Amino acid sequence: MEGSSDVHSGTHEIGIIRAATGDYDPKKQQFAEEVLKKDWASFYDLIASSDAPFLHSTDGRRPLSLKELKEFITSDQVEVLGLGREDRLCTAIPNGPEAAVCFFAFALRCTFAPLNIGLSRDEFDFEFTDLPAKALVVQAKDGLSEDDQKNTGNAVSVARKCKVEKLLELTPSKEVAGLFQLGKHAAGKPLKGDALGNPLASVKRDNLALVLHTSGTTKKPKIVPLTHANIASGAMCIASTVELKPEHICLNTMPLFHIHGLIVNVLASAVAGSQVICLPGVFQVQNFHAALVRQPEPNWYSAVPTMHLQILQFAEEVAKEKGKPPENKLQLIRNCSAALVPTVAAAMEEVLKVSVMPTYAMTESMPIASNPRFGKRKLRSVGMKAGPNMGIMNGHPDSSFLKVGEEGEVVVKGGPVTSGYEYREHMDANPNIEAFSEGWLRTGDKGWLDADGYLYLSGRFKEIINRAGEKISPFEVEDAMRSNDALKDCIAFAVPHKSLGEVVGIAAVLKDGKSLTIKELRSWCNKCDKLQAKWIPEMLVTMPSIPKGPTGKPARINLAKKLDLQPLEGVPKDLDHPGISG
Repeated sequence: MEGSSDVHSGTHEIGIIRAATGDYDPKKQQFAEEVLKKDWASFYDLIASSDAPFLHSTDGRRPLSLKELKEFITSDQVEVLGLGREDRLCTAIPNGPEAAVCFFAFALRCTFAPLNIGLSRDEFDFEFTDLPAKALVVQAKDGLSEDDQKNTGNAVSVARKCKVEKLLELTPSKEVAGLFQLGKHAAGKPLKGDALGNPLASVKRDNLALVLHTSGTTKKPKIVPLTHANIASGAMCIASTVELKPEHICLNTMPLFHIHGLIVNVLASAVAGSQVICLPGVFQVQNFHAALVRQPEPNWYSAVPTMHLQILQFAEEVAKEKGKPPENKLQLIRNCSAALVPTVAAAMEEVLKVSVMPTYAMTESMPIASNPRFGKRKLRSVGMKAGPNMGIMNGHPDSSFLKVGEEGEVVVKGGPVTSGYEYREHMDANPNIEAFSEGWLRTGDKGWLDADGYLYLSGRFKEIINRAGEKISPFEVEDAMRSNDALKDCIAFAVPHKSLGEVVGIAAVLKDGKSLTIKELRSWCNKCDKLQAKWIPEMLVTMPSIPKGPTGKPARINLAKKLDLQPLEGVPKDLDHPGISG
């Protein structure tokens, strides 16, 4: 995998390029417009009734076939009396095959709202009230960890406080991965009402299938409603981009209350007739590497940058101890949900002997863009359009499109793109007024397109560091920092400054036995000439771990406020911080 670098228009760096292979056929990429022309009502119609294994657990249970999945999700075993198609059903269960099957079963018959089992009581309260939730499904406590038993208790007690009408409990099958028995929870009232019956008789493309809250960085999270047309067209596009086949086996470690795990790893695998292994619980790098050599051996996975970095560092540590990295049969690593810095992507390819596919998506549109699996891959770029229509637009309220090489806001339209956020009374204004321009969703991401149609992201507009009018990309700063030998992990963020407005700060985790001061870091930056002078960090915060959100994304926005940093003045500064939660 030979790399090269180039410069676009004298201003933008293209970075490392991997040449296309002989297997590349651009016609295999499906786009939302053509997928929506086909005859189907929901994802159910796109899934083959195959006896081949589809869903694997790691506890020795027999894998679930696609045929068994389709029979189960349309049966009365998952019927919830009195639950209509527009009603919202929440789950608060651990990651695993049952979470995947819940998605298929409940998205097909009502509006599914999967929740993180680790939410606080206040967060559960907000979810149940804001959605609003008509039903909650939790897992029977037998077999749950102590923490998950406590979390389940929190979810149930808050649901009762919020007067969630229906409380249910699922008991996992002891024989087949993902299957379960569903019944009334002991704390719930008797289940009453009409049965929906076979959901296939009533499901339509424009029915809501899934509602998810955005992560909410500065304000309360917004509800993103997604129809069957949104999620199924997105999954078909992703399956074509990854070029999934029956022999492909995905190792899922993404949380299944998140769009990435549900649509990429689970639904795209299902519509392609391929397989997925659902790792239980939260991500742990040792468990992930152990699963790489357990039958069936996975040959691809898709995850977020924080997970990739841990997987890489674990492999590097093993290589130092044993002379070679851990065994694996991986062919492809797909990145999504946050930007993967090119130096990490290149290191993963070198250490794990695998191809890395940078992509781009969000809760409001899964997918948006992707590098091709076998075509030209540009590791600095998130690739070409890979589902909906995509362009670069001037900032709100200017809706004019920009030319190749010009930076602006990434906009998307059609197929997997949500029709708009749900309005709630606690909002200052309708969020869709600024979020949409002439039908195009404004992503909030700053970027530009090269002459080949590849998209390059500079960062979220909220994350861009404004140093006396100079707009600084935290992504590019981090990419430069990765080559510093003292840094194990880092994120760049905006630090308030009395005269300059904002300057670059680095929150860093140091390698064992290493030390680093802001003076040493700035000296290193000047010597290696990776950043122009204004982009060199002026604050270094060392901490035990990088703050992350529940899905593994770095919690960059408002980090200075969370760290209680006062505006800088004068000389650059160091801070040793005990760490904060995401």
